[in-house]
Amino acid sequence: MSKNNRYSKSNLEKKLPKYLKVEEDLKYRILLGEWKPGDRVLSEEEFCKVYNVSRITIKRAISDLELAGYLYQISGKGTFVKNFQEEAQEKKSVVKSFTNEMRERGMNAITKSVDLEVVKANRVFAGLLNVNQGREIIQLKRVRAVSDGDIIAYSVNSFPYLSQFSTDPKDYLNSFYEYLASFDIYLTSTKEYFEAMLPPSDVAEKLQIYQTEPVLKFVRVSHNPDYSFSEHNLCYYIGSRYRFYVNN
Repeated sequence: MSKNNRYSKSNLEKKLPKYLKVEEDLKYRILLGEWKPGDRVLSEEEFCKVYNVSRITIKRAISDLELAGYLYQISGKGTFVKNFQEEAQEKKSVVKSFTNEMRERGMNAITKSVDLEVVKANRVFAGLLNVNQGREIIQLKRVRAVSDGDIIAYSVNSFPYLSQFSTDPKDYLNSFYEYLASFDIYLTSTKEYFEAMLPPSDVAEKLQIYQTEPVLKFVRVSHNPDYSFSEHNLCYYIGSRYRFYVNN
């Protein structure tokens, strides 16, 4: 099979249900800060007009976002944005790195490839990272694997550029969060979600899989205690090689 055919878009790919499209958009509007914790969002009727969908679709989207911890409802008053900031922990990051996660499972994490770009923050990343539009940010793109060479994930970490940060990709081969800790930066507040999907063509190529093979998309926005530093992490895990554990 040729490489072009291997990564071409599959005709088996199905469109997302309408309620999932609404959920995805609302998640990012909350993460971007369009609605702050405690803000009342639009009514179901107003959302129907904005997204041009039925009330049933809006009810499903809002219900799922309530279960995920993004929204809550008060009878007779409306739907509000939940405050997802976790209690800050002194000198300890609540974010677990891929390196530490694999270490806990008895495996050695390695970086197969790393690319680093310093770019200008667009409107979306300015909102996610709490910086001015046009501010320089770093986008760190890495293919992660374990010691036997099996590729597990492709991740993109986006964060504000600081003068003390290296722009040499080789300095980011190991744990990114341990690297931040070396500058006394600890991420103590996070919001994250997982979503099963088929990979975009560029992601499939990075992971060296067919575009028909499911992946687990992971999105996380993290902050330090005073919100002076924020990070956005987008990671795609190969579904057949990765298992997510929930700690009770």
